Amino acid sequence: MFKIFDNNTFEALSKQWNIFVLVGNGFDISVLTQFKSGKMAGKTSSYPDFYDYISYFNLPKKDNILYKMMQEDKVKGKKNWSDFENTIRELLDSSMDKNFKELENSVDEFQSYFTKFLNDLVDADILLKLNEEVRKNKLSIQSLGEFLKDLDDLNNLKLIKKLSHYQLFNFVFANFNYTSLLDNYIFLDKSQFDPHVYKTIDTNFEFKFKLPGLNETNYSSYIILDTIHPHGVQDTPRSILFGTDLEQYDKSKNKEKRFVKAYWSQYDAKYKSYLEGADLFIIYGMSLGLSDAWWMDAIYDEIIKRKVELIIYKFGKYEKDEVINNFMNGCIRHRDSSEEEKKEVKNNIHVVVFNSNDTYFLGFKKK
Repeated sequence: MFKIFDNNTFEALSKQWNIFVLVGNGFDISVLTQFKSGKMAGKTSSYPDFYDYISYFNLPKKDNILYKMMQEDKVKGKKNWSDFENTIRELLDSSMDKNFKELENSVDEFQSYFTKFLNDLVDADILLKLNEEVRKNKLSIQSLGEFLKDLDDLNNLKLIKKLSHYQLFNFVFANFNYTSLLDNYIFLDKSQFDPHVYKTIDTNFEFKFKLPGLNETNYSSYIILDTIHPHGVQDTPRSILFGTDLEQYDKSKNKEKRFVKAYWSQYDAKYKSYLEGADLFIIYGMSLGLSDAWWMDAIYDEIIKRKVELIIYKFGKYEKDEVINNFMNGCIRHRDSSEEEKKEVKNNIHVVVFNSNDTYFLGFKKK
């Protein structure tokens, strides 16, 4: 859960804002596309590049049923990680009891394949180039302090009316990637951040935004941030989590639970409290697919219960309504909710569509 701070920690603290950020593979792809260096220069963590890697090095066993399905999917033109995890679900739906273990073994084998892939893909050269770019251009602090400048409908953001001086912005990043590229990007090094920069007050952060027709607003503030990896990390291969989401399953008996991300990662126990305590949600680089439906449904619930808001960053040629509808389609536990309720959720979603990595938030351009 979000830690609650008071004036014993920050002397002038007037309000704490908890911001929960969900970051998917789109971010890692943007980093690898930006730098194009290292052992696998020009390749990214995309699904097609992973497929080509394991096929080129002949890694999968011949009887791996998941790889067999991947070969069929390639012919059908499927090319996203969401397609891969949907394939797991299709295999799960079609498996008889005698095949559950075979499917589980096939999925487990992919942990080692993906670790080898990532270790070749994200090497020291990439990490050092990202490290230097972020440090030189102060991208971490720009990302955290100025992301509201990405919104072209800022007047519609309800949160904006509640911001003021001496508030704490408490960020928790849920990094759904297995690499440390995001951790590297957002780390507040000493060239960007001083925990006690002023002599007369202990604020350590400037939060900035600009409403249409007005000068920039700059609030003297505080910042804290942390990163969690719900789906594992590449340095611990057996922690890498592949799977799907099921709307309903028996946690005590059902063999299907062994393929459910929410079950193995203990979402309810470890992460639900973050969602229940968040004042603002940000989603960046996620497919909004069914495999991560638990998170979409949980955000939906908090929007209804507490009127909090969500900002979705989406790369590509999308209409904003299309992005919002993709999110809503991912909320599998709310398919039968009333249209009135769904409309309320949609009204609390803000979308940033971009075609180059020049956003304030997690971008690569110094503004």
